[in-house]
Amino acid sequence: MLSSKISRFFLTAAWLSLLCCSGAVADTVWLSNGDRLSGTVRSLSDGKLIMDTSWGGTLSLNWSAVSTLDSKNAITLRNSQTGENYSVRLAAAEPGYLTVINEQQDEEKVSVSRIDEFMKAKVRSDRLKWNGNVDAGINLKHASTQTQDTNFAFNSKISQGKWRHDLGATWNREKEDASVNTNNYSLRYALDYTFREQFFWQGRASYKRDWVEDLAHQALIGTGPGYQFWDNELGSFSLSLLAGAFGYGYSDGSVDSHYGASLRWDYQRYLRGKEIILFSHGEAGHSLDEEGVFTLDAEVGLRYALTSWSTLNIGYARDFVSGTRDTLNERRFTTGLGVKW
Repeated sequence: MLSSKISRFFLTAAWLSLLCCSGAVADTVWLSNGDRLSGTVRSLSDGKLIMDTSWGGTLSLNWSAVSTLDSKNAITLRNSQTGENYSVRLAAAEPGYLTVINEQQDEEKVSVSRIDEFMKAKVRSDRLKWNGNVDAGINLKHASTQTQDTNFAFNSKISQGKWRHDLGATWNREKEDASVNTNNYSLRYALDYTFREQFFWQGRASYKRDWVEDLAHQALIGTGPGYQFWDNELGSFSLSLLAGAFGYGYSDGSVDSHYGASLRWDYQRYLRGKEIILFSHGEAGHSLDEEGVFTLDAEVGLRYALTSWSTLNIGYARDFVSGTRDTLNERRFTTGLGVKW
């Protein structure tokens, strides 16, 4: 009996110690109404404070409702007037104020209303990170003619240490009565290796198949340097310049190929506390021979977060090829629902 009580005592003590230790490393936010929230503060932008919690997932809080906060992790604070960034830690002060502690451990008390943008400092890690999204849309119309439009898009990025994988796929089909006006799919894969801060080397391959157009096959393979302008809690932007080969196949079985260069971009920006995502990615290429082949494959759009995992999306895509036997000029407007992770 006594040994059982002693065991329960030590088990309870260990559990309380674990709770205290886990709470010690958590960030804390005090609200103006007296509530206190614990979790991980990630970013502040557009008047929204983003915070990850174990009990409520990702929260978006009005910055005007925050009284003070205490962050255990380094924060990148942005001066909106000069555009400069500072690595600091934010400590709690009396209501309406924050204590800003810089790398030299100098402290300054600042009004909460004076701070309008910061983000959790990014720490390089060898842990596997996977994020992506799946978008799908279906449009059915029954009138004098029956139309059925279907589109699907998959995007995924897997990063670990200095390596990053980018995978994607699309499928589009438009049918009017018995006539299929659009029927194609595309695949892409890129491998990046970061060899220096913000500089990376990329290898990329893509393939498109079309069952309607005379230009039935498009293939690209290339490699070259890239530059990551930023990749943080508020978004990312990178450019890469590739040298390689273009390959084209036609519905009658003939093929032609060209050596060329292409510029690839990948842009993503979170707005209103990650409620809205503005994105654009694509590639523009030109051959290095007398044929003067020019190709453009680009997409721009918005995703609106319905929940922490679902989105409503709208986008515009352009697929253009000139200088080949068959000029391709395809435009697509898409809308639908999606899943993100």
